[in-house]
Amino acid sequence: MPRIVFHIDVNSAFLSWSAKQVLELGYKVDIRDIVCVVGVEEIRKGFCIACSIPAKKLWIKAPMRISDARKIYPGLKVAPPDYEYYKKCSDEMMDILKKKFELFQQYSIDECFVEYTEEMQETYGDPVKVANEIREYIKKKCWFTVNIGIWNNKFLAKMASDFKKPDKVHTLFIDEIETKLWPLPIKDLFGCWRETEPKLKKLWVQTIWDLAKLDKAVLKARLWNQGAMLSDFSHGIDNSKVENNYNDRKCIWASSITKVDTKDSNFIYSFYEGFAAELAIALKDRNLAWDRVTVHVRYTDFSYKSHQRKLNNPINTPEELYNYAIELFNELWNKQEVNLVGLTISWLQDAKFKQNGLF
Repeated sequence: MPRIVFHIDVNSAFLSWSAKQVLELGYKVDIRDIVCVVGVEEIRKGFCIACSIPAKKLWIKAPMRISDARKIYPGLKVAPPDYEYYKKCSDEMMDILKKKFELFQQYSIDECFVEYTEEMQETYGDPVKVANEIREYIKKKCWFTVNIGIWNNKFLAKMASDFKKPDKVHTLFIDEIETKLWPLPIKDLFGCWRETEPKLKKLWVQTIWDLAKLDKAVLKARLWNQGAMLSDFSHGIDNSKVENNYNDRKCIWASSITKVDTKDSNFIYSFYEGFAAELAIALKDRNLAWDRVTVHVRYTDFSYKSHQRKLNNPINTPEELYNYAIELFNELWNKQEVNLVGLTISWLQDAKFKQNGLF
């Protein structure tokens, strides 16, 4: 039997989880069905973190300023983010999947990979049927929807889950690459960054099919290892395993493409605030602390920089992590536009060994 991988991705995660939260609190309207965004509303500083489908239809999209979104739709509703509640919702779904699948790998707070093994195929049958059962179970149990992509490797499964949303199951089998993958614009290929697209277009690459036709050696000569990786991806090749090594990690990280090139420091800080909350809460139940913090920045010229600090005393709260992250970022940043930021915490240890400062 062929190897089968599912990629499970929460639809508009922060918006969905905020909707679940306000419904639990007795709010009568599902904010997923109205013009609503998740964000912190501050004068001239607030940005949309996530947007409902009705908001997106009005061209209100993250990371637009909330003040600009209100100009488009004055009646805009704004839900404040609650990262600890988001972690609770994430854990609820991940725990369900961990119990069902031996091979489980969490990819981010709102997505994961699971392997539908040969033994499971023999026992439970058709993977599409099983994926739909998972989708319906999560919707009923957790009050939010997911997309599930299916194929024999992680890359194609992830590409499939990004097809039409929300609440869908999509396949991307080997005999579907020609009809489902190759016609897509090159920017939709996983791993093709904003800076990579114009370089590929100089090679007359407009679609994933154009890329697939190019000699791998040519791509590697132009784009180094990224070119070789993109060539493999265009042919549906990905040999990475689904493996849950989370408990063995000596470091964890979070990163995000900013979607727009930016020099807005407050906008950049908002990413680090989210990273700090996500990483700190992820380790809260494991009673771990960390004593090394690294910030990462990618500039629009594709140069990549990082800045690290070894702390005298381990820390384990999102507030402490955020403060260190902003301090390191300000020391690193050269005021150029950036399009990717990231945060890593490492050298994890049991939080009981944390030593408080003298004062």
